[in-house]
Amino acid sequence: MTAAPSQDVKLPTANIRESSVVSPDDDAWDTEMQLVSSLAKLQQLEGVIHQLRTLLPGRLLEPLMTAANPGIAAGGRQQGVSSSPRAVFEQLKQCVESGTREVAEFQALWRSPEMRSVWDRVDAQIRGNGGQLLQPTGMWEEDYDVLLEELVREEQGKQAERRSVEEEAERSKIQATEGGWRAIVEGFAQRNVPGVRVQTQTSKTEEASVLVALVKAGMVFRVHTVEGLESHGVPEWRIASKAAPGQPVTKLEGAVMQCLNSRPRQWDLLQLLEMISSYSDIKQTPCLKCNKLTDTAAQLPALRKPKLIPSADGQQSTTIWEAYHPSCVAE
Repeated sequence: MTAAPSQDVKLPTANIRESSVVSPDDDAWDTEMQLVSSLAKLQQLEGVIHQLRTLLPGRLLEPLMTAANPGIAAGGRQQGVSSSPRAVFEQLKQCVESGTREVAEFQALWRSPEMRSVWDRVDAQIRGNGGQLLQPTGMWEEDYDVLLEELVREEQGKQAERRSVEEEAERSKIQATEGGWRAIVEGFAQRNVPGVRVQTQTSKTEEASVLVALVKAGMVFRVHTVEGLESHGVPEWRIASKAAPGQPVTKLEGAVMQCLNSRPRQWDLLQLLEMISSYSDIKQTPCLKCNKLTDTAAQLPALRKPKLIPSADGQQSTTIWEAYHPSCVAE
């Protein structure tokens, strides 16, 4: 029997979606990022078309061609044993199903929102040119995927620089806050977040310490600084469990502390208090991805991811904390 022909050929459609780093609108088409992103989509789409051209007569009819020439397998290789009719049928069925999926994926991609904006732009250009469209040479002069990656890296670098400047300004503001970290804690406590109790602790050392109790969740955490851990002159904050004497840290508490201690902006006490308070209703909050309270391992959504919500007046944004199961994020 001949070996079964190759199964599905993976079309590079995922790359097209991944490269859609910009959501185009009428005002964005003049940006270099948007133009390069759109050209990269078209370039990749052309590659998909070339791949589909190998379906007929090559890949799709390969089982029949091999059966008609039992001594020669695909690619001109010598084949010693001929295929049975049933084997040919199964191979042909697999090729047809694979080819059908490839065509369906291509059609879905062609009509996708990512590509629709490109086609709308092309149609507008044709109308603007009186039905005429500049004909290409038939060859791509640039690899727009590479150009897009360079632009994305450049933009990410600029964003990182902006964040660094903003964070430095925020750290300076914290250093200038009258009352220091205690004022930040008192300001948060005055919000009276339901199910959250906050209390500052006195310490014999210079270590700052705050107790945060999540009443409904049944968890108490100690927020504290560590001597020698600073970020540009502002102390960094760590989380520890404040379990009752003799009581071990539960699996849920351990997962929550791991998430809290791995957060960015370790110096931002106010953000940390807000993040901790997002766990106050952990036993009632489902995972945003699977929409279930517990995962297959019966674990609650102990992971939190920040999401910025723009204010109605366009001023300072608000951060909300979205709940996820670690297993759902890892998928």
